[in-house]
Amino acid sequence: MRFKYLLWDFDGTLFDTYPALIQIIERALADLGGHETRQEIGRLLDITMDECFKVLLERHHLDAAAFDARLDFHYAQTTIHDRPPFPGAIRVCERVIAAGGRNYLFTHRGHKTLTELLDGYGVGGLLADRLSTADGYPLKPDPAGFIALIEKHDLPRDQVLAVGDRDLDVVAGQQAGVKTCLYDTVPSPGVHPDYLISSFEELENILEL
Repeated sequence: MRFKYLLWDFDGTLFDTYPALIQIIERALADLGGHETRQEIGRLLDITMDECFKVLLERHHLDAAAFDARLDFHYAQTTIHDRPPFPGAIRVCERVIAAGGRNYLFTHRGHKTLTELLDGYGVGGLLADRLSTADGYPLKPDPAGFIALIEKHDLPRDQVLAVGDRDLDVVAGQQAGVKTCLYDTVPSPGVHPDYLISSFEELENILEL
């Protein structure tokens, strides 16, 4: 096994949450008289969710509380089935464990909705540990969350691979001193992940599972 320890991102990597989120944002904007294409909302989310909301509030001169209320309303209309794991994601986590490795998670998602999704799909036990910005860690690309997991579990950096779907996941991993893998995304100029994959079968090959 080439890498024994995986540092996972959640949204857009393990779970396919962005289509539902984009639709929620699109509908919340429409409720308040705004409009953006799904492509533009997705582009802004690729930066960070906070940046996406900040830009949309400024661009459409929206009241933050009113926007949050509409987001909450439309989120409540969704179920966990609107935010499934990516094909092959659970399988690769299971195979990592079967081969003697461990899966760790650092996410920008809050604990409540994270637990809802993990427990809803019965996969929380596949993670040896998980941390969130809700625990006080800064947003990626700051590497603090990754470093905390590495140091807490005494992980040898040469056996760690960080897997994510955005440039900031790559930068955070590199600044934490580990190899990086970018999933289903073309990196921006100047961002150089060690591995590029479009499926988790490719990741299994990289890991030599």
